[in-house]
Amino acid sequence: MSGLGHIGELQTIEHMEKEGFAIYLPMKDKGIDFVAVKDNKSIQVQVKTSKFQKNSYFWFDLHVNKMVYSENTIYVFVLYVLPRRMMLGKAKNYLVIPSLELKSLVESGDLITKKGNDYIINLFIYPDDDAKSWVYRNKGKEINLTSYWNKFNSVAGS
Repeated sequence: MSGLGHIGELQTIEHMEKEGFAIYLPMKDKGIDFVAVKDNKSIQVQVKTSKFQKNSYFWFDLHVNKMVYSENTIYVFVLYVLPRRMMLGKAKNYLVIPSLELKSLVESGDLITKKGNDYIINLFIYPDDDAKSWVYRNKGKEINLTSYWNKFNSVAGS
């Protein structure tokens, strides 16, 4: 795990603990970074972290053959900015996307794969300060992801 990836995981764990989740770390990372439990419901959590690139977007690579899909699995995309900085009016920003919704986007072809590699998805997330929104854009495709912004309360157990 990279240093930035570790920071993203720790930020996500801290946030979820404040929301009342108990956090359990697996002995080995097999596509799931940790398990969160609240009200006797468990959620498998995979965290992906990116810093702001070229003063324009956040960039994540998703390895299709390593993704985990289930009703109780979520992907948390940490949109990392340096301490004391803000993005769209918030110091910490997350896109919390259920894995089955990601699977649907992958299977429909709405998420574009990397040139020359059909097993890696390039996820470019653009903030829009004026509209207070987060938008995926890649090769003519565009998906508004704002409905997932900091939506930990929409996951099981919240």
